[in-house]
Amino acid sequence: MQRSRQRNTPAPASVPSAAGAPPASAEATQLLRIAGPIILSQLGGVGMLTVDTIMVGPLGSEALAASGLANSLHMAVVMISTGTLLGMGPLVSRAFGAGDRQECRHVLVQGLWLALALTLPLMAVNFLGTPLSIALNQPPELAATAGRYMTALSWGILPLLLFNALRNFLEGMGIAKPAMVITFIGLGVNLLGNYVLIYGVDGWIPAFGVVGSGMATTLVRWAMLAAMAAYLLRHRELHPFRGVGFRPEREMFRRIVTIGIPSGAQMGLEVGLFSFAAVMMGWFGAAELASHQVTINIASTTFMVALGVSLAGSIRVGHNLGAGNLIGAQRTVLLTFALSMGFMALCAITFLLIPEALLRLYTDDAAVLRLGPKLLFMAALFQLFDGAQVAGFSVLRGAGDTRVPMILAALAYWVVGAPLAYFLGFHSSLGPQGVWAGLCVSLAVASLLLIGRIRKVLY
Repeated sequence: MQRSRQRNTPAPASVPSAAGAPPASAEATQLLRIAGPIILSQLGGVGMLTVDTIMVGPLGSEALAASGLANSLHMAVVMISTGTLLGMGPLVSRAFGAGDRQECRHVLVQGLWLALALTLPLMAVNFLGTPLSIALNQPPELAATAGRYMTALSWGILPLLLFNALRNFLEGMGIAKPAMVITFIGLGVNLLGNYVLIYGVDGWIPAFGVVGSGMATTLVRWAMLAAMAAYLLRHRELHPFRGVGFRPEREMFRRIVTIGIPSGAQMGLEVGLFSFAAVMMGWFGAAELASHQVTINIASTTFMVALGVSLAGSIRVGHNLGAGNLIGAQRTVLLTFALSMGFMALCAITFLLIPEALLRLYTDDAAVLRLGPKLLFMAALFQLFDGAQVAGFSVLRGAGDTRVPMILAALAYWVVGAPLAYFLGFHSSLGPQGVWAGLCVSLAVASLLLIGRIRKVLY
């Protein structure tokens, strides 16, 4: 899609010249100001999964495998919906860049309606956790535990989606600190909830075992939504319904889903690939799946920094395009790639230097410590590609371009990555490492395709 034909993208003639645009240092400052709180918020979010994994770890590899399978299936469907809600982002950030706060509120209200519409289908999928696990050829006992875990998670889907809609509204205007603070409060609640609900309190609360971790996650999601609602009510200028009411509006709803559905599908394709990887690791056995769960949690933690930078890049691209500053948007693209890939390069070095120390943060299980370093080696190889592809998807989303990136994701993840992961895992000597090698290749292909798309859309 040529730049001159993009909806809402300023025509080149209206864009300031390089001499009239703010300096690159000013753009870097703006990007980092937004990125910092988002990064911490994302780290807080993955920190909850880390807490879950660490606190389930003492229950053994079977419990780790069940929680890993349940979280993989749960997040595969949740990410489709949270990705769809990201369709709010470009609309809020462009309206804010153009100085139209009322339009920002219109986007939020329809985003809340979208969150409500997505809740019931997601809950239904989570209630089917056990049959889904069995259909994916998982051992019956493992499938039953994973199903109970997913049922516990299902009751937290509504607050999760509503919280994300409110966060997209604030972050689209460059207000990222509230979500960061609330997420870290949630991290503390999650730690306490896991301790109490997994292991119980004598005479007060029974021990729910691994399922208690899912119950704690649901509790945290409701607490975070309540905190976000309280923040908005305390700040009158941010009240979401002031002057716009809470009525469904077909045109704005359509604009959100037009951007959001391809974005959600792209995220679903990516998370689905990693969920399928978890399923394949389960075919090897519980020890392999547990090793995968720990390793993917480590890789997900580093990815959150790249994701936070990239989400900030998406916001700044929208702000610049809304203000008619294409040069500023181009600078944002370069800065986003540089920061995301630079950090991931440092993470790759860390994975290679101290793999066992990282794994021991989660478990002392001998089987995990034997296979884990091999998987971390493969994770180190794809760090740069992971940073590049998330930056690419995000800056294109900021420009309102999501349909073609979705197609590119399908090609990279499911035409190349999934078949290759299966072949290398089960028809080569690599075994579990082969599954991760397929993931690495898919991310590399996605990165190259997205860079080509960015050149076409924004340059």
